[in-house]
Amino acid sequence: MSASIFGTDGVRGTPGEYPLDQPTIARLGASTVRVVNARHPKLLVARDTRESGPWIERQLAAGVAAERGTLVSVGVMPTPAAAFLTVSEGFDAAFVISASHNPFPDNGIKVLTGYGAKASPQLEAQLSEAIQGTSWPPTFSPVEALETRDLTDAYVEHARCVLSSAGHLTSSRIAIDCANGAMSVVAPGLFRQLGFDVIALNVDPNGKNINKRCGSTHPEGLKEVVCSRGCRLGVAFDGDGDRVILVDDLGNVADGDAMLFICATHLQSNGALPGSAVVATVMSNIGLELALRRAGIALHRCPVGDRQVFETMRRHNTVLGGEQSGHIIFSDLLPTGDGLLTTLSVLKVMVDTRRELSDLRSGLESYPQVLLNVRVQAKPDLEAEPHIAEAIRHAEATLGCDGRVLVRYSGTEPLLRIMIEGKDRAVVDELAGSIAQCARDRLGQLAK
Repeated sequence: MSASIFGTDGVRGTPGEYPLDQPTIARLGASTVRVVNARHPKLLVARDTRESGPWIERQLAAGVAAERGTLVSVGVMPTPAAAFLTVSEGFDAAFVISASHNPFPDNGIKVLTGYGAKASPQLEAQLSEAIQGTSWPPTFSPVEALETRDLTDAYVEHARCVLSSAGHLTSSRIAIDCANGAMSVVAPGLFRQLGFDVIALNVDPNGKNINKRCGSTHPEGLKEVVCSRGCRLGVAFDGDGDRVILVDDLGNVADGDAMLFICATHLQSNGALPGSAVVATVMSNIGLELALRRAGIALHRCPVGDRQVFETMRRHNTVLGGEQSGHIIFSDLLPTGDGLLTTLSVLKVMVDTRRELSDLRSGLESYPQVLLNVRVQAKPDLEAEPHIAEAIRHAEATLGCDGRVLVRYSGTEPLLRIMIEGKDRAVVDELAGSIAQCARDRLGQLAK
């Protein structure tokens, strides 16, 4: 079987280079039409604000047209908007051109099914096999005019079903950081419609400034604005809008764990949490698990990735799940993470309870957690690297039941990710640093 061109979240790379070179992108478009196998297949494509997006869109269009499909562009739109519109507008499948929170030079393609869910591993394997087959022509004819539709209002109306009124929060000042990404075209206007006093940050994309020192991975500027301008809430999206990080009125960051805790406990108190359970990944803090347990809520853990979260939610019949990074899924609304729906859901809790975000999260006590990334150019099995494996075993033995150790390779970047949490911050720092140094020494030698 051919090696898959897909990573943990679609196809990622540098535009113009494999697997984001012209023929491979066109073959992906064509292969998707073949897999859909509809009589007159119609596919949607959305993109974030990277300057390479329109070029990738044209290559996909050429592949789709070669198989007599129709590709309809909705322009710059968040990933969750594409997921919703695929279902509501009756498309057979969709593409989202985005590298999410990655830096500007990267881009990617996510494939969505007609149900708005991300392609399964089985579907990705099928597409990879077809793409790397030998039945394709050497070139694909360019599409002169791509059909376009403006469906922004349909997504906005869908989002408003979560929070129809700001209630006592009307006229409250909130700061929204759109990361110079796809939420720039949606979020500020919606929050103004709801009656908030909006300070819009990083809403001037130029093709190269997406995620640049802003958005959910860089909330420092948002925290400063929240505190200096007296905001009730700060909101930071990532480049494609499927994740969000919040900042409370005191300037403290509320990550995905905090939002899961707030929404889960509120649903539980209203008898609206099936099975009294939620799903989170192995990256979520042990403090979340303990806080949920005190509220009578079970936590099911799964591997990293919102697709993994959704599949685990389906297995356990839960309606809420997410990642510490800010991907939160409300499965009764959408099968993928949506930063806008998450923000509106937290605001609804604030409206219903008349409590501030800083108060709502007070029941969650997170253990000190260290996250380190070591850049690598090789990804050998860590168990086969004795020095790294020994450092990991030492950390696990030192922490025992009072902490967790997770060391894994990134599925989208050349990084080894090290996560350690425990009661003593100094011990956690030392253990994480030791593993990181072993990784630098050994994986650096392999890269030479």
